[in-house]
Amino acid sequence: MNSVTASELAWHMHNHAVALDHEWVTPNALFYAWESDLLTVTKNGLVCEVEIKCSRADLLNDLKKPKHAQGMLMNGSFMAKDPAKNRTPNQSREDLRRNSGMQVCRRPNYFSFAMPCVIYRKLPAGKLPQYAGVYTIDAEGRVFEERAPIQLHTERIGTSDLLGLAKRMHQRYWNELRKERHGGSRPIALDPAV
Repeated sequence: MNSVTASELAWHMHNHAVALDHEWVTPNALFYAWESDLLTVTKNGLVCEVEIKCSRADLLNDLKKPKHAQGMLMNGSFMAKDPAKNRTPNQSREDLRRNSGMQVCRRPNYFSFAMPCVIYRKLPAGKLPQYAGVYTIDAEGRVFEERAPIQLHTERIGTSDLLGLAKRMHQRYWNELRKERHGGSRPIALDPAV
């Protein structure tokens, strides 16, 4: 699996999640203050985020992101970002939550990395955060749980959050269809409250 693509890894992780009876599997989800490569939701309403990594460099760069470097995943701390820099709609949603008195940022119940076996085998010991699970995918597309993720919190995703996620997915679908048919015309505006 030398030239595996992110979409191939995501497909294998999708199949793995479905085999585990996860009821919701969303690629490139815009739900937290960051984009998630894959979000799944269990029957019990627990959210699992999977970051898809095709190279060692991509994996090491991901570890520098605020969700890891600032403790957002582990501790639920809100993102510290220069106020002069533009914020994404997801980051603005989290700012609204913080300003309304929320003490922790939204984050998944579980976080994992998925990568080809060869990348995982070449990583130095202790390079990945302790909370992160690790899934590897071999040349036949089989998924192996190398390390189980730890549970970051117990709060379950609510129906309104699932509906908001579904709305954003539908808007993205229609924007992609519009681009395909009309050559990049203006996208549908995303409601910051969703």
